[in-house]
This record gives sequence, C-alpha cells and structure tokens, in this order.
Amino acid sequence: MSIARLSRDRKRQLGQYLTPESTAVAIVKKLKLSPNARVLEPSFGKGAFIFPILDSFASVLPRNEFLEWCATHLYGCEIDKKAYSEFTEAWRSRSLGDVPSGLELCDFFTWLPPAFDRTIATDRQRYFLSSREYFDLIIGNPPFGGSIEPTIQDELDAIFGMRDGKKIKKETYAFFIVKSIDLLKPGGQLVFICSDTLLTIATMTGLRSWLQNNCDVHISEVPGTFSDTNQNMLILTLTKQHVRPTHITVFEKTVSLEHIETTPNLSWRIDADLAKYFTEMTIGDKMVATSGMTIGNNKLFLRQIVDGRIEEPYEFAYTEEKITLEREIERARLGKLSQRRISQVKDLEERGATEKGIVWKQLETPKCITIPHKEYCYYNKVTSQIIYAEPEWVIFWRDDGDYVYTFKKTGNWYLHGVGGMKYFGREGLSWALIAHRLYARYLPSGFILDSGAPCAFLRNGVDHDELFFILGWALTDTCNRILKNVLNHTRNIQSKDFERLPYPVWVSPECKHKAVMAIKDMLAKVRAGQNFSFKSKEIGALNRLYEWQEGQITEVAVNRKTPRQLTFF
Repeated sequence: MSIARLSRDRKRQLGQYLTPESTAVAIVKKLKLSPNARVLEPSFGKGAFIFPILDSFASVLPRNEFLEWCATHLYGCEIDKKAYSEFTEAWRSRSLGDVPSGLELCDFFTWLPPAFDRTIATDRQRYFLSSREYFDLIIGNPPFGGSIEPTIQDELDAIFGMRDGKKIKKETYAFFIVKSIDLLKPGGQLVFICSDTLLTIATMTGLRSWLQNNCDVHISEVPGTFSDTNQNMLILTLTKQHVRPTHITVFEKTVSLEHIETTPNLSWRIDADLAKYFTEMTIGDKMVATSGMTIGNNKLFLRQIVDGRIEEPYEFAYTEEKITLEREIERARLGKLSQRRISQVKDLEERGATEKGIVWKQLETPKCITIPHKEYCYYNKVTSQIIYAEPEWVIFWRDDGDYVYTFKKTGNWYLHGVGGMKYFGREGLSWALIAHRLYARYLPSGFILDSGAPCAFLRNGVDHDELFFILGWALTDTCNRILKNVLNHTRNIQSKDFERLPYPVWVSPECKHKAVMAIKDMLAKVRAGQNFSFKSKEIGALNRLYEWQEGQITEVAVNRKTPRQLTFF
C-alpha cells in the first residue's frame, strides 16, 4: 500500500463512501430475510443497512423476539469512531436499549465473531483453524480504495491474497469480499455495493475466477446515486455454492463461463459476439508492452521544445550525501526496514559512508539550447494525436541519464525502479494511459519513456511490418470496442491491456498487406503536416480492412507447448 495512500485525508484512507439511506432501503426491500438468519454488516457506518433490516424484522416479530434476534443474530464492524458514535445515538433514539455486543467498533480485517476460537496465537492460525462458515447474509458497502493498516498488510495478504492458485489484489474491497465469502454458510448470500472496476480490470482477475467458481454471481444496478464519488457502482450479489455454476448474470444478461474463459482477464463484460475474437493469439504474442518511468520531479528534468529550442533554468552537479538510518527509514516502504538492512545502514553510518546524490541551482538567466543536443533526449509525453506526433518534450539526460537515475535512487522507495528502461530508445507504438480509447501512434527510436504513455515493442524475430499492422488494428473501432468493453472498461489503458488484445488472425493476407501500406502512407502524410482523426475516411477504410472474415483464421498460435491451427468458437 503506497505512502501516498496512507497520507490521504481520513475519509479517503478509510475508503469511505457512505450509502444513501434510500439506496440501502431499496436494496433491503428486495431481500428475503428469515428470522433465523445470522446477519453481518462488516462496515456499517451510520447504520444505513442495519436500520432497514431492523425495520423489516420489527414489523413481523414480537418485540421480545425482535430484541433477542438483535442480541444473538446481528453482527457488524465499524472502524470509524465518529460514524460508530452517530450509529449508537441513532440506535438508542429508537428505544432499542444498549447496542448489542455483536455490533463492534473494530477493524473487520482483524475481527472474528464470538463463536470463533480467539485464543489461538496468530491471526493466520486463528483464521484457518476456526469454524468460519457462520452467516446467512452479509450485506453492506465495503471500503473502496482504502488504506490497510501497515502493520497487518503482510499478514492479511497471506490470509486473503491467494485463492485457487490465483492472486487476489491487496485492495480493501477485494479483501472484504474474500473474508465475507469465507464467513458465509453454504447457500448464504453476500450483497455488496462495489466499484464496477470488479468487472474487467486485470488486477481483479484472481477474484473473479474464485467467485465465479464458488458462487452464483449476479450483478445489478445500484438504485439511486452517491453524491460524494464519481466512481461507477454496482450491486454484487453472491450465493455461496459448492457446485461450479455454468454462467453468471450481469445487468440482466446471462454470461457463460465458457465465454468468460476465452478472455485473458476473465472479463465479466464479454458477450458471444466479442468472444469470437479471442482466438488464442494476442498482441502479446507479437509485441511486449511496458509502462515508462516515473521521474519524481518532472519540472526539474523535462523541457518543452519551442521552435526547435528549449530553455534550461538549472545547473546540475553531483554531490556526496551521508548515509543515515533516519534517512533510510524515511524513504523505505511503509517506513520499515529488515533487521539485516538496519544493521547494514548502522554500520555505514558509523563509518561515515556516503552515497552519490545530485544538487542543482537556478540560473539567473536560463540557457537557450538548440534541439537535438547531446545532453537531452526526446521524451514520450502523452498526446491525443494518432498515427504520429512530432516530439514536443526532452529530458535532461547528461551522462546517459545518470543524473535522473541518481535523483530517483536517493528518493523514496517507489521512485527507485525505472519502468521500461531496457526499451528506452527503441522503435515501437505508444498511446495515452488515461483515455476513453486507444490514441495509438508510431514511436520512432530515440525516446525515453514516460509512465503516462505506455508503449509496445516488437518481440525478437517478429517481422517489422507487424508494427504497422498492429498500429492499424489499434486504431479500429472493433479493437477499441474489445478493449473498452472486455479488457478494461475504465479510463485506464495499461500496457498489459494492450498485450491482451486479440491479434487479428482473421484478416486475409491481401487485407493485411493493404493495411500495412495504408498505415505507412498515413505516417508519411502526418510527417508532412497532414492530420488524421477517427472520423477521417482513411480510418474508416482501416475499419473495413480489419472486419471479421469468416474462415480466414490461418496463423498458428505461438509460444505454446503444442502449436495448433486456430479455430472459431
């Protein structure tokens, strides 16, 4: 969990987006609640779900039975003291007496219900050696994008981070779902309001896999709206089963597991029409995609090109900085170091050891420098242009980038890595990371890569014309429909999303040749000053060249133990 996430305001750290009362009431009204049901709300806030549930029972049970049900069958957790205090006030205002002991001020991740053995030594042992299948209904609005307490992150990852051999992302709502399913009885039901990122993003592939293999999955619209977030939400209803289902339901549409499993991310937004494009060969068989580098201080190193020149406002130099334990802890992940590393740093500090750093001073008058220049490299900043874009930025790259690398190395832990470093300077393709579709363009050789503009490069031995064929495919409406409906429907377009795109093996050799020549022609025209948009007739012609052609699949899958002829579904 990043330091930035841990330093956010309290509400965002908790991932807290409180459920509107009308929304909770509408959801509860659709439930079939039994007076014998054990109910859990693992993040109950001010009681948005609990009070409608109470109302549903109060109307059918005598008061003494109703109060006994509250004391013996109702459980919940709330980590926020302020929300819990408001909840207890609302509870007492209903003349219900004291809040039942099962509704606790606590962290759901470290909580176990009263029936569990709480005497076992460690959280991990306590969790797995206790009887877990306990609840008939678990309902709520789990925290989205919240911060997990640093001291328990690794322990929670060990408990919830792997299911059926697949990784579960260390995300608050994902771990809430996993723990909740563990706590459900067979046939029990979970009803959660969740982010719709659950449907497609690759980091949730492991969670989708586990859920669709162990639960009846039903996705539906959330009644009403949330005023404090723009995130799209959905209702996730899971019924725990021990028989693997054949399909799930997504917004009243039946989606077969067979179609879901054709997609590399196990997408819950696939349909029969788009499933045919997933033929076992992907762009990743031809290209490797990567994100670029996070500099940590763009203003310090990046310069915009204006009329072939840049202004350099700084003078840079190397320096030697003393190594101290305090500084090492400040820049370490979660502020923690291993005992071995602590001993090493203490020894270096006692010996007065130093490490190379950089310093800079602002010039009274910036230097005017003509580009290209030996101390600057073109930098692949994001753009909405397609086909090709002339370089608009350079990065200070004296000593083959050593000043930038040194700056990153002496910063916080998350700056130390250099994304895409081995691809710096290579010819490839690029696009905007945050966009509603692929703004794909040709990337000439010589660029340093930025994290905001992912790139893809041909694998060794792949024909050079594939670069232009894949660029053409990336510009088509069909490719973008697959990307944004199936692979990642959010505004992000990660490097691995690009690799997961189907490779267009259905395009005939004749159409493939035409597509390559068309892209080369457009590339030459853009370099000569012409611009293209997705409404240009040339892009319309590309769409036709890449249309699905029945019976044209002839390429053999690569990188497989037993290559075989590709077939339709």
